[in-house]
Amino acid sequence: MKKEAMHYVELIIYYTILFFILREWLVPVMELTSTGHLYLFMLFIALSFVINIFRVHIVISWLLKLGFIGFFLITVYSEESPFTVNGLHYLINEMRVNVSYILASDLSSVTDPFRTILFFVLIWMLIYLLHHWLTVRMTIFYFFVLTVFFIATLDTFTGYDGSMAIVKVVLLGLIMTAFLYVKRLMTTTGTAFALRKFMLYILPVTLFIGIVGFVAILLPKAEPQWPDPVPYMKGMVGMGGGTSQVGLGEDDSELGGSFTADDTVVFEVHARKKQYWRVETKDFYTSKGWETSYEEEEMILQDGYIPTSLPIGTPEKTAYAEIYPRITRSYVMQPYGVTKVNVEEPDTVIQYNMMTERASTMLNGDDFVPEKYTVEYSTPEYSYTALKTVTDSYVSDPRYLQLPDTLPDRVGNLAYELTSSRQTEYDKARAIEQYFKRSGFVYETKNVPVPEEGIDYVDQFLFDTKQGYCDNFSTSMVVMLRSIGIEARWVKGYASGTEVGRTDDGLLKFDIANNDAHSWVEAYIEGVGWMQFEPTIGFTNPTEIEFDLERSGNASDEMIKEEKKEREEKKQEQKTQEKEDEKKAKESTPVSPVVKWIGASSLLILALVAIIMYKRRRKWLPKVYVKMQQRKPNDASNLTVAYKRLLKQLALSGLKREPNETLQSFAQRVDEHFGVKDMSKITEVYEKVIYSKNIEHHEFDEIKESWEYLINRTTG
Repeated sequence: MKKEAMHYVELIIYYTILFFILREWLVPVMELTSTGHLYLFMLFIALSFVINIFRVHIVISWLLKLGFIGFFLITVYSEESPFTVNGLHYLINEMRVNVSYILASDLSSVTDPFRTILFFVLIWMLIYLLHHWLTVRMTIFYFFVLTVFFIATLDTFTGYDGSMAIVKVVLLGLIMTAFLYVKRLMTTTGTAFALRKFMLYILPVTLFIGIVGFVAILLPKAEPQWPDPVPYMKGMVGMGGGTSQVGLGEDDSELGGSFTADDTVVFEVHARKKQYWRVETKDFYTSKGWETSYEEEEMILQDGYIPTSLPIGTPEKTAYAEIYPRITRSYVMQPYGVTKVNVEEPDTVIQYNMMTERASTMLNGDDFVPEKYTVEYSTPEYSYTALKTVTDSYVSDPRYLQLPDTLPDRVGNLAYELTSSRQTEYDKARAIEQYFKRSGFVYETKNVPVPEEGIDYVDQFLFDTKQGYCDNFSTSMVVMLRSIGIEARWVKGYASGTEVGRTDDGLLKFDIANNDAHSWVEAYIEGVGWMQFEPTIGFTNPTEIEFDLERSGNASDEMIKEEKKEREEKKQEQKTQEKEDEKKAKESTPVSPVVKWIGASSLLILALVAIIMYKRRRKWLPKVYVKMQQRKPNDASNLTVAYKRLLKQLALSGLKREPNETLQSFAQRVDEHFGVKDMSKITEVYEKVIYSKNIEHHEFDEIKESWEYLINRTTG
């Protein structure tokens, strides 16, 4: 009777753990399919477990489960009472209709109640398998692994957050695995199941798993060391649209959506200073993104000279930059003021598109990525006097004023409101550039929406979300400039990258990664030409301006000072940020006092447990010796080890062999102490093994019980 009660207690423990693990299966299914009534599904699982625990007859078991399923269907899907004839008619009609659909292969017409029946059957089968694994195989390892994989897959590829669910499943699964391992061990050794003995074995393991899990949850987590592979995997199976990987893409017709960081280095650059690297421009705004208004036939440049539309600095400021492509990218990285590209590989030519101003390296008519190329440039410097001079404007290229007819009026109204008090085109552009940095906009790469049909990309960013990354800011500024009659174009390329050292000839070395892919704005300022602007929060405009005070008769000193002060603040902010980044890279993540206290407490507890276990080794070590010896064959080598362990254990209990005392004398003293003759019997066989080597196998069997008896007596 007592054994039967222990069996029930054991199954209750197992099924309680399984109940909570199965709940972690159901919760994401309920959330992702918008299915309600989780408590009723959990009640069905609990009913099935109770039926298995008490071994209810199969006929009664089926009636109870089918009755519960019928009760669920009538209660949830109909207005009938589950205990009436009408309710029964509802069930029969549902079965009849859906069976006819299945026979006709019209699976799309199957109703929700019938799908629910199939889901219940699936749960029913799963519980049967779990019961079999528990009672026959005494392991649920594969189910445990499958559960973790299932939740991790949903957490990765859906909106379900399974981080805590995985932690709970792992902890419960480890505890369950430990329970079943102890059970199998007791079954293998023939140890009778007793709740007290079972809990004596399992409690330390459970406590250890709990402490380790608790500490692991609280400890700080390191940042991912590899780029997130999920966007690539989604793209391979056609699941794009949600999150993409950062980098310089080709198709910009539909912007928006979140992206994940990627620190893969795409170029190594040796240059004199930090600067932006231009790749191409686009002129046609689609209300969702950017395209090129019409294709221009590409031309081959003579001797690598670039026919850029940008201003170029003086010859005295001519500099050179060395570009080392690290992955397959044939486009040329162009600094501002670029004049020429030199490629050392023979027969390599530069192909140039006059519409987009994109240059690419080609060999025999195909894209070619050289090991290295050099760009010659002279960074332009803009006269502050010229920028602040009011001039009559005219349209140089109508492409750069294009806007879609569907653009909401409030975009243009906002641009006019921001610039109505400004006189020059430069001041107007600066007003729009600064608007984003003081009006509550947030730089964000996650949860950035893709505009739905009929929603303008810029309008949504300016008035609804106010959060996004460089594409949002730069596109919005170009559209706002065009709406007030200032020619502007969208530019994409790379920001300055990360400084990693110096070359032997004194040039700075920069690593430019996919993370540095960037977009910004170029506006045409009458009398000056195309000029770079940077509206994105957190980025600094690298444009060089000469504050020629002696010639600035129509510009107030206050405005000049304000411009200078702002640029100095930006430089200081950038230096401070770089120092903080270096500091973070060198230092490990700080640990909070609470985590330190918990960690120290856990170590202290483990140390105390270790000390107590060491002090009480006389009590528990004999049991370990006995278990180990039971698994080994009875032969000479194992007898030698067992005898030495017995001597060690006797010494711990106060019966230590004297230096000049023979084994037989010591054995007699031990026998007198315990009032037995077992030690002498064991010693006699041991000496035969040592000296004569002539011993029968049955003698090992005879002393086995004597050895176990003496080992156990030492714990008294």
